[in-house]
Amino acid sequence: MTRRALRRAALGALLPLALSGCFEAVELVQDVDKGEVQTGEAREVELRMLRLDVKDYRQTLSLADLKRLPKATLEELWLLDLEMLPLVTNTLLYLRDANPAELGSQAAINMQTLLKMSPDEIDFSATQLEELLALSGAIGAPPARAIADLMQIHRAEVVIPLDVAAQVLTIGLIGSHPSGQVRRGAVTPDHPDGLYDVTPGTIPVTLADVVEEFASLQQKFGPVDLPDGTRHPGFIEEASGFAVIEDQFAMTVKVDANALPYKGIDLTDGSGANVNSIGVQIEQIFDTSDPEWMQVEGLVPEPGIGRLTVRVAENPAFIPSGTRKDPVPHGDSPVWDLPPWEFERLVARMAEITTFQKRLPNCVEYTVGAGTVVFQGCVDDAGWTTFETFNNAGNPPEPAYMADVMLNMAQVRLHDGGLAEGEASVAFTVRDAVVGLGSADMVERIKINMAQNPKALRELAALTKETTLGAADFFYVRGRETAPPAEQGDWLFFIAPSDIPRQPDGSYARPYAYPAPGFFADEALTQPVAVTTAVDGDTDHLKVQVNPGDTLYVADDEGRVFRLDVGAKPSRARLKLGIRRLR
Repeated sequence: MTRRALRRAALGALLPLALSGCFEAVELVQDVDKGEVQTGEAREVELRMLRLDVKDYRQTLSLADLKRLPKATLEELWLLDLEMLPLVTNTLLYLRDANPAELGSQAAINMQTLLKMSPDEIDFSATQLEELLALSGAIGAPPARAIADLMQIHRAEVVIPLDVAAQVLTIGLIGSHPSGQVRRGAVTPDHPDGLYDVTPGTIPVTLADVVEEFASLQQKFGPVDLPDGTRHPGFIEEASGFAVIEDQFAMTVKVDANALPYKGIDLTDGSGANVNSIGVQIEQIFDTSDPEWMQVEGLVPEPGIGRLTVRVAENPAFIPSGTRKDPVPHGDSPVWDLPPWEFERLVARMAEITTFQKRLPNCVEYTVGAGTVVFQGCVDDAGWTTFETFNNAGNPPEPAYMADVMLNMAQVRLHDGGLAEGEASVAFTVRDAVVGLGSADMVERIKINMAQNPKALRELAALTKETTLGAADFFYVRGRETAPPAEQGDWLFFIAPSDIPRQPDGSYARPYAYPAPGFFADEALTQPVAVTTAVDGDTDHLKVQVNPGDTLYVADDEGRVFRLDVGAKPSRARLKLGIRRLR
């Protein structure tokens, strides 16, 4: 291969580093098959270290390039946690202001009524406060005034503010769903299950979501069985028409790296193999202090959703109010035992938040004639509401928490129009809802998160332009002469799980099944000598520094044990090894 051809091949290998598919692949030559190394047989191999260091090299991965990658890989590349409060707020605004004829169901119309409900618009019939209708004449004021005064709001002011409703729905619906609690990521000692916590009230956005324009959102946030045996009903029935990326979408990174693969040995047959160099260099190839280390282009200015159908499930039974104050702050109300995603629990939480936003406690009283008190209502600092009548004014409503009072009215009104219990689950569709996060902010969050976890790019980079050939058990790395003395010299790196390439379906080309990974000083493999000391920035691989005359012991992925004898060096960046299979 000519020097020019070598350079072209090396730049092609940069694609795993720089997320590109524009150049030719590195020319990979595999040894002639000599068959499996038999017990007692010895072979001699030679490894060499080739470097082609490039700096500030830029390459671009287009949307078409990304779509060719395995979905499993794209799903593991977390970009950001997207706050859902703006989207939920926009959804409720749409529902509140929509033409009732366009809502499509009586339940949705009733939900719209609840969002608009003020003391003046409350229908007290069949509710816990129905007694106020009979008392209104005696107290000289309509029931609406008594409730408004008690809650310290204007009679025309909504009972449950939209921002409170949005906050509760965001946490209750989204935060209770498994997909709103954890996301997939790399398996690490701190995260052995590969699961990471999601910021409450957000949904994790992966590169797969961006590339597919959130096509799997409905499935991701649909019905799911929970570990405790219950079933979350989900809350997204339909999601389509996402506007997130344009056809010109592209990711560009700037890298400093050795562009060539490392040379290794497959102990099974003593053959040479190549290992993609990305895994070893991943900590240092991106200068994340450079504001231009990553660029993302082609996001629409204001991401949005063309059509979104949200469902809020109701409990099939009517939930009664509590009958006593203790234990504070909920008493014996059964609503707090309901799942956090059910309508009744959500409304109770909205009412509770609203109650404590109104600077309670508070008392109001109404008089007739010369100041004769006929009615008094009080809310204490726990939200417990009591009603009392005097001078034969009539029967007062039973005491209850304000949250129970509001829930009672909401449940009754949700079934207006002849809906029976269990038939009032609310499903409503919004159109052209904006996500609430501009493209510029989204890009900045992506860059920050990627900078904090550059290993997230490892498999994406390696898959984009594969330079691994064969099934190496270990490979040779020559420490840079400019590195600290402890990192210089010849090193053998034992293969790591991240070095095994992925197949088109996202599965690994072979299992990582080593019974005794690393290098040892004894044939029984009881005296490990490999370390994770940083060499060329790598701290993931088990590695050992070697010199002529050293002897090591190592096992392959099927448990075969070999002796390695380090021979004289043919040149500075070459290493000879004698390999003998012991068992």
